[in-house]
Amino acid sequence: KEEASRFGIMITDEDDNIIDFEEKPKNPRSTLASMGIYIFTWEKLKAYLIANENDKEASKDFGKNIIPDMREAGEKLIAYRFDSYWKDVGTIDSLWEANMDLINPNIPIDLYDTSWKIYSRNPVMPPQSIGKNAQVQNSMVTEGCVIDGSVEFSMISDGVIVEEGAEILDSILMPGAVVKKGAKVEYAIVGENTVIGENAQIGARPETIEDKDSWGVAVVGNNLTVSGGSVVAPKAIIYENI
Repeated sequence: KEEASRFGIMITDEDDNIIDFEEKPKNPRSTLASMGIYIFTWEKLKAYLIANENDKEASKDFGKNIIPDMREAGEKLIAYRFDSYWKDVGTIDSLWEANMDLINPNIPIDLYDTSWKIYSRNPVMPPQSIGKNAQVQNSMVTEGCVIDGSVEFSMISDGVIVEEGAEILDSILMPGAVVKKGAKVEYAIVGENTVIGENAQIGARPETIEDKDSWGVAVVGNNLTVSGGSVVAPKAIIYENI
């Protein structure tokens, strides 16, 4: 319920006919959120799209225009209750959670299910290298990575370098990120090709923060350099070099 205000919310009758639709309501009347997946009769959809295009005041949006217009016109709209895994990654927290879900054995996602392949771009890089001093636990380490430090409960994208003595915990490292010796990255997202300098501290464990409202996932943007010894606080979002 606490997340429902982020979505288009359907209100249905006992047969799941949609009787009302609310776009990101402050006080949602249900938790039946729109997944953004729709099935229409083409001729019907075409007519509403053309009408929407010709309406200069319309916002050209399915949730704000097309579905409400169809409902007001008395069209038959039926909700399909999806009961498997789905997550909208429109916030920092939900993006972090979605990545952590991939290494959570209690979440019903199997990346290794050959009957349900995931097709995406592959960078075509050498296999990952796990050094003699490395420690890797409950993490995903993709191709092209060189790991000599400690990686726990984290998602490591392609081409990432974690030097000896560096520690990665509950974090996401985007492609090409480099974490230098002695640096700690905890509960954080590090952007593509960003370099975290020696002994820097990115984020922190929630149990180390007295003011729980000040805790959150730390984010360092793409193509940045965080100099040695620097500190990026929990919940901070960094756009420039430090």
